[in-house]
Amino acid sequence: MVDAITLPKVRNLNSVLFPVRYSGAFYKGLLHPGQFSQLAQYNNISVGTIACRSQPLGFADCSFTTMFDYNSPVPDKFELYMMTLGVLAPYRRLGIGRLFLQNAVEFAFRDQNIVRIVLHVQIDNDDALRFYHKHGFSTLRIVPHYYKNIEPSDAYLLEYRLR
Repeated sequence: MVDAITLPKVRNLNSVLFPVRYSGAFYKGLLHPGQFSQLAQYNNISVGTIACRSQPLGFADCSFTTMFDYNSPVPDKFELYMMTLGVLAPYRRLGIGRLFLQNAVEFAFRDQNIVRIVLHVQIDNDDALRFYHKHGFSTLRIVPHYYKNIEPSDAYLLEYRLR
């Protein structure tokens, strides 16, 4: 699990793995209770990481419309949003990503209020799409212009149903 000591390693690894630069608030959020984040190391080398957060059901696909309505009831159903999952190229196909996914599913399944796991994948990331489909995720739709500063900017929204 990621903690204050391993957080700088996650930050360094993310800068190598992803075209997106994450804010300090993103990294600080990984330490909050209820978040799921892990770091894989091999011979003291950081080789992979995953970071997920719990959010109201439908938030990832923008169907959650009552988020800012203070008169709405508190949501009782949630989704686990996978913000990042990455493994350095030399360490891929060794089961690290699969283990990250298994751990995320187990984490989500323990909370009866979490009904699905969702994530976005850049539309041209064929390797990631194959990986997620192989592990039970389905494509819900294309989200146009999801990414702001990278091309292509469109993403797929993927889902893994728990309940």
